[in-house]
Amino acid sequence: MGAQYYRHIQGTPATTWHITHTLGRYCAVTVVDSAGTVVEGDVSYLSPSEVTIDFSAAFAGEAYLT
Repeated sequence: MGAQYYRHIQGTPATTWHITHTLGRYCAVTVVDSAGTVVEGDVSYLSPSEVTIDFSAAFAGEAYLT
């Protein structure tokens, strides 16, 4: 069985995050900023293994794909 989730670390603040993962499916996406606060963004699925998330302001943090 393959990976159950993917963790993306966005170390450089950005308004658009581009994430390539190996899960091979359209995933639920949860984003948290560097303070641990959940942040809402506009998620676009480019393929079953690529996602972009657009935000109104640049920040760093993590995305969890499940």
